[in-house]
Amino acid sequence: MQDTAVLYFHRKELFMKLKLFPKFKGDGVILTVIIFLTVISFLAVLSSKPDKVLSHVIYIFISLAIMYGVYCIKNYIVLTKFVRLGVAVAVIMLVLSMFSGDAKSGRELEIFGFRLQVFYPIGFLVIFYISKYLANFISNGQELSTKNVLFLFLVVGGFCAGMAKSNMSTAIILFVTSMVVMFIGDVPVKYLLSLFAVIVVMTGLLFAISPDLGRLGTFGNRLDYYITQDNSNDYGTQMIWAKAAIARSLKPAGPGHGVIKKILPEKETDYVYATICEEFGVVVGLFIIFLYLVLFARSWIVARECQGSFGMLLAMGIGFWITFQALVHIGVNCELLPATGQTLPFISRGGSSMIFSGATLGLLLNISKCNNREKEEKGELKTEN
Repeated sequence: MQDTAVLYFHRKELFMKLKLFPKFKGDGVILTVIIFLTVISFLAVLSSKPDKVLSHVIYIFISLAIMYGVYCIKNYIVLTKFVRLGVAVAVIMLVLSMFSGDAKSGRELEIFGFRLQVFYPIGFLVIFYISKYLANFISNGQELSTKNVLFLFLVVGGFCAGMAKSNMSTAIILFVTSMVVMFIGDVPVKYLLSLFAVIVVMTGLLFAISPDLGRLGTFGNRLDYYITQDNSNDYGTQMIWAKAAIARSLKPAGPGHGVIKKILPEKETDYVYATICEEFGVVVGLFIIFLYLVLFARSWIVARECQGSFGMLLAMGIGFWITFQALVHIGVNCELLPATGQTLPFISRGGSSMIFSGATLGLLLNISKCNNREKEEKGELKTEN
């Protein structure tokens, strides 16, 4: 027995020297949330689309690999060298998506045979850019001038307006997230309220002048159903079935035995939450909400512990962006919000959504790793020998 224990510790020491299992330095709670979401995602797709589960597993592994790669970057600050290149890439992707033909195809770009949902990288790059822009002023103790605020509003408004043509809901999520980042970044509230008022007025005028532009007509019809509950144009059918599936969550059908999911369109993407509730029950449904709230709470803690303003703004931006998208998805499935077509981050089947969720969460873990490293250097965090 003693020889076995000695052999075990020798092997453990060898693995430590070979660095096959390097000690995780990031936020363990966030990592645990990611693991739970990944497991739920696998089970949900296996139950809903068993013929697609292999490709989904591949995307999961790619996402986790990218997440780990981003986490392993020595310091996320080095990425700020590419902030201008990043926003230039975002502009190019936005322009290509706007002139790619019909509104539906405008959501995607084909790159080397891979269909890329452009609004995920665009959203992240915009958040990354405004976080860095605001951090420069905060770090130098400078106040934003009216000219600086107008420039920032032009960037946010321009991207959101371009995205609205093909995906109004994603544009709204990016706009709200940007408003939160700017509020935390000390942009005066009077300016933020003015921007909000301008966006509301411009959106109203756009609906009045050209209601059928791009996906605006679809969004308007879904909003009309949500307000009037008139389903004569069939825009509320999906939400009706989704709500019926969730109503069955008190007596779950069991994995693979859902009935409503068979007629529910996009059951593994836009309405995956309803499918999970029907088959796995209300407890799992509430647990998913809990996981996203924990993710946001930990993002806030990571942001609070950052020594620099850039890390603080970026951590909050990432945490809010992912959590807000998740809550919008769940709200739509429960018919608390108009239908949007938003996926459930790190759970819905898909390539671009899964991959970029992994990249952004890897960056969040990198920020938490850097925070812990600074604590170790200051002697505030105990480390194991």
